[in-house]
Amino acid sequence: MTDFFKLQFRLWRTWFEFSEIYFAAATTISARLPIIARASTGFGDSHARRETRAMVTEKWRAAAEGAEAGALETAKAALKVMSGQAHPVAVAGSMMDVADAATRPARRKIRANADRLSQPHGA
Repeated sequence: MTDFFKLQFRLWRTWFEFSEIYFAAATTISARLPIIARASTGFGDSHARRETRAMVTEKWRAAAEGAEAGALETAKAALKVMSGQAHPVAVAGSMMDVADAATRPARRKIRANADRLSQPHGA
């Protein structure tokens, strides 16, 4: 990518996507706080304990997947630079690829959790 306008469009699209993720994360947090409180005080049922355990597990899994994808994308970006594709816009695009790959697992999980937790129980 050496077209500055494509990079600018990508930056705007990324901004809108992260705005969406911000609201999805707020939805997830507001739905999970009462569950976490019940589980941590000992008054929680098996659902509260299971949800809390799943929350921690999925964060670790998303972090590991993101680190792996980010490292792979970083290697690809370094290879592009070493092969002579060092145009500033291309390098910026490669860094956006790294950020996108590293955050993709977490973004996917945040959206799924917001959708799942915003549904009424039994739906």
